[in-house]
Amino acid sequence: MDQAWWNINDASEQLPSYMKLYFLALLDVYSEIEKELAKDNKSFQVNYSNSIDEKKKLVRAYFQEAEWYHGNKVPTMEQYVKNGIRSSTIPYLTAASWLGMGNEAMKEAYDWLASEPPILVASSIIARLSNDIVSHEREQEGGDISCVECYMNEYGVTKEEAYVEIRKIMDNSWKDLNRECLKHVGPIKKMKKLQKLNRVAGKIFQVGRFALQITVNKPF
Repeated sequence: MDQAWWNINDASEQLPSYMKLYFLALLDVYSEIEKELAKDNKSFQVNYSNSIDEKKKLVRAYFQEAEWYHGNKVPTMEQYVKNGIRSSTIPYLTAASWLGMGNEAMKEAYDWLASEPPILVASSIIARLSNDIVSHEREQEGGDISCVECYMNEYGVTKEEAYVEIRKIMDNSWKDLNRECLKHVGPIKKMKKLQKLNRVAGKIFQVGRFALQITVNKPF
């Protein structure tokens, strides 16, 4: 199926049952958002927001990961991070969250987001690499590809060494993010939302790692 095709009337009939359920649920979400915005005569924001486009990009990123997995291919770190910017879900979550910001979320703001500004790239890299480090042990058992395998394979280093170098990349991305915020380039309130989204993601990954350790060490 061509992933670029997004015909609401026909697409669901082309999907297997497990995907059809998710697809229809997704449409329901946007329908509910449109109804809520209509109360303030702002339902048009759903049409010019790029949250649906970002969703398509997210699906393509997941599809790329599936191709690597089923093709037994380990991508380079550069290839993985480039795809990971979208698979991090940060671009999609950001665009979707803006739908509730009223007059703050104008077309210019969505165009700015679609240009993949440095602050968005930095935020996405932080989220993607953080997730990979925390879930590495579990995902390795299932054969999933993460940045850790990519770094180890490309540079011939140990897992521990890969962790150290990947955290350096994350540290540099945090510097990029904070630098962009200080420049005040782009919608200020939305940039702050990106910062908050990263902080929340960081806490989730920390809690996830703790919960995973409990599950592994003390099974119920």
